[in-house]
Amino acid sequence: MPEQLDDIVDNLMQPSAWIRILFMLAFATVLYFIITPLILVLMLAQALFSVITGDGNNNLRYLGATLAKYVFQILEFITYKSEVKPFPFSDFPDIESEPIRSDIAEKTRTSSDKPSKPVTKQTTRGKTSTKKPASKKIKSNDSDGASID
Repeated sequence: MPEQLDDIVDNLMQPSAWIRILFMLAFATVLYFIITPLILVLMLAQALFSVITGDGNNNLRYLGATLAKYVFQILEFITYKSEVKPFPFSDFPDIESEPIRSDIAEKTRTSSDKPSKPVTKQTTRGKTSTKKPASKKIKSNDSDGASID
């Protein structure tokens, strides 16, 4: 037992552990008080661009992507996944290898995503009726195992 107690005391006396804890607290504070409100402002600005122009702003997309990588670096550091301190102690994340384009959503859209035309059908009484095509139903089970359509 005294050996284990000595190991704990030795670990508590290590200045590098306490310095790491201070850096972690500082990065968590920056993340909470500066980056989170900045991301909220970025989100509102992109929503306004989308409503006004019909498409988001590419510069704001780039900023959002770099902020997302920076937040990821901070989270890796404060959860002990990485020993590398994030910016300003290392380079700010760069996403040059990953192009951000507004036409990505258009390329990934398939023909099944496009709305279909209403189907006109002749009824038995000579009247025509217009019906929309049936949409795909997703079946899921509720908590007691009954199927819900």
